Amino acid sequence: MKIAAVDFETANSSPASICSVGVSTLEDGTMEEAYYSLIRPEANVDRFDYRNIRIHGIHPEDVIKAPEFSQVYHHLTECFSGSIVCAHNACFDMGCLKAACINTGRKVPCIEYFDTLELSKRVFPNMHHHRLNDMCDCLGIELNHHNAMSDADGCLQIVIEIMNRSGIYDIKELLYACHVGIHEL
Repeated sequence: MKIAAVDFETANSSPASICSVGVSTLEDGTMEEAYYSLIRPEANVDRFDYRNIRIHGIHPEDVIKAPEFSQVYHHLTECFSGSIVCAHNACFDMGCLKAACINTGRKVPCIEYFDTLELSKRVFPNMHHHRLNDMCDCLGIELNHHNAMSDADGCLQIVIEIMNRSGIYDIKELLYACHVGIHEL
């Protein structure tokens, strides 16, 4: 089964204010950077907060000529088609996807997803922190944290590393063995 890891960055505290997205996929043992884009947030959520800029380094001028969410929506749904989707702290990323869809009048995609944060906690219970950057440091995964493409790659590489360590390469079997839930959006 294809796995699609997704990461969103936002301009402010509104989950609909997506300003970048990265998607990496794993299919038949091959990992690919499926999609990356800066995104110009919709006018009703286009305020960039200093706190968010400090985290991801994306400024309002960086997205002036970027496509809006409505224009990248079809790319995302193509990446998610036939996939189980994952994200590190999936509640945040799935919340962003849902909020942006609702804000732009797009259909919320019907996807199955799991949380690599939850998976990390199950597989590495003795680690003090399970944040994406901590997990990548622990597993020797290169990460440019808060770059959406790098975060999506890092998330997917955590899954690959856990598959390699467990010897379980069927994602649903792995999640079942680790007692990690599969959710629906």
